Amino acid sequence: MASSSSGTPRSQKGNFRNWTELPDEITSSILSRLGAIEILESAQKVCMKWRTVFKDPLMWRTIDMRNDGDFDDELPYDVEKMCRHAVDRSRGGLVDINIEYFGTDDLLRYIALRSSGIRRLRIAHCDEITDEGLSKMAKRLSLLHDLDISLCQLSCKSVQVVGRSCPRLTSFKWNKEWFRIWDDDSDDDYDSDGEPRPPAPYNKPDDSDALAIARTMPGLIHLQLFGNKMTDNGLRKILDCCPHLKSLDLRHCFNLSLGGDLELRCVERIKKLWLPNDSTKGYEFAARYDGFCHRWTELPDDITFSILSRLGTVDILENAQKVCMKWRRICKDPRMWHTVDMRNNGDPNLPYSLDRMCRHAVNRSAGNLVDINIESFGEFELLQYITNSSSKIRRLRMVCCYGICDEGLSEVVSKFPMLEDIDFTLCKNITHRSLKLIGRCCPLLKSLKVNNEWHKYPDDWFNDDSDDEFSLNRDEDAIAVAQTMPGLRHLQLFGNQITNEGLKKILDGCPHLESLDLRHCFNLDLGGDLGRICAERIKKPLLPNDSIAGYEFSPSIDWRNQQLSRHEIPVPHWWDLHGNYDSSD
Repeated sequence: MASSSSGTPRSQKGNFRNWTELPDEITSSILSRLGAIEILESAQKVCMKWRTVFKDPLMWRTIDMRNDGDFDDELPYDVEKMCRHAVDRSRGGLVDINIEYFGTDDLLRYIALRSSGIRRLRIAHCDEITDEGLSKMAKRLSLLHDLDISLCQLSCKSVQVVGRSCPRLTSFKWNKEWFRIWDDDSDDDYDSDGEPRPPAPYNKPDDSDALAIARTMPGLIHLQLFGNKMTDNGLRKILDCCPHLKSLDLRHCFNLSLGGDLELRCVERIKKLWLPNDSTKGYEFAARYDGFCHRWTELPDDITFSILSRLGTVDILENAQKVCMKWRRICKDPRMWHTVDMRNNGDPNLPYSLDRMCRHAVNRSAGNLVDINIESFGEFELLQYITNSSSKIRRLRMVCCYGICDEGLSEVVSKFPMLEDIDFTLCKNITHRSLKLIGRCCPLLKSLKVNNEWHKYPDDWFNDDSDDEFSLNRDEDAIAVAQTMPGLRHLQLFGNQITNEGLKKILDGCPHLESLDLRHCFNLDLGGDLGRICAERIKKPLLPNDSIAGYEFSPSIDWRNQQLSRHEIPVPHWWDLHGNYDSSD
């Protein structure tokens, strides 16, 4: 075992990893993911090498001053002074800056004087920044492409100056918080006669922001106006004057009625459209409003279709289609079933059959199914039914489908010639044999996920040098990928037994790889040239010890820690066509 100084993190192999021995390029790639406060307060103080890396101006092209806004207790540092120091380190190369919960007009002026090449500016919860301060900064940022102003006390005057000063602006977020207010600005819950006021599901109409955008930002492609007080007239002006819009977020803009042809016009013109009552999932700030009721059955068919298509298959068949005749009719439209998402919680005691429901959804697609997700159920017969009914499938995802095995897949994989995206997660009976066949039968394949739980086996469990059909080789999945999938762009092998030799074969056999996820692949040792090659070749690498944030399943089981004997360790079995265990071998 290699020696190491105390405090160095222990790797999964039981060895100590000396982070200071990583190549500079990999160190920079890792440390660049930290925020500016983390860097200046913590990371740069770790060692001299890290401090040297952080003095490189290239590390400061992006400055993220994200924080929790909790300034009630006196902080041990001045965030504004820290921001200025970060700007100085960029030496004029700053292109992206995010300021939250602090910031003044003087700070904006300081940044603009030293960084005229900024292309993205984000300001959130900055109450001390005024229209005048933002306007003066905007006049110096002619290269600005992306501007996000969220929950600041700014007016349409800023919008006008920004639009005139930043001709390259293509993305604009002008987000506010929706409040219920009354026409007389009274806070009283009772009218002049002493009677209770009725609930008011609207805010005072105000199209000033919309008109400023329409007059000065003709090149916009993405626009978010969360919680705005605009009306239909303001929205029409935006649609008339911003012909290049591809995405438009109108959530919580409750003064919009989308009357006449305005709804249809939005649906036809805008590729990604969020309407006032759409879910606020993904919006990072608190979204508050006071009671708003919409008569959903009066929405045009296209809008209703757009809303219902976001539901999962189980939700549609068990709930949505039973609401009214209009929704039932829309749910029978084959266009609703280009995607069949059988996501569920894995409960074996459901009052309905997931297999039968999935077949019914496939039938409704009328042969036009392109994307299907099967989770926690399914056997060979279902897979055969799908392939016989749908020859256009481009994306196949299977999760915890223990009843589907190599032999079953081999019977149907030739019927998937258009597959571009495959995801096998926790499907323990699908092995490298299936991967080889898929690679040969699916020449258009661009994305592959083969994810497992990590098992720490004894060192003598694998026989990597053996050609025996039934021997276990750590790199069998990697070899199958490398030999048959040269066109891959995205590869995820979470919890795989792959070693450095297998990774080298993948890098040699898949020259177009852009993203590679090797999290929890603890047999890899990327401390030498191989790590450097990955960093140079792959745009988005995820390494064995990287955070598993965003991965929704159980990540690992370490069998060695449980001190199990060889015959007690779970191993791959051979299964018959119907997913039953076959002990004949």
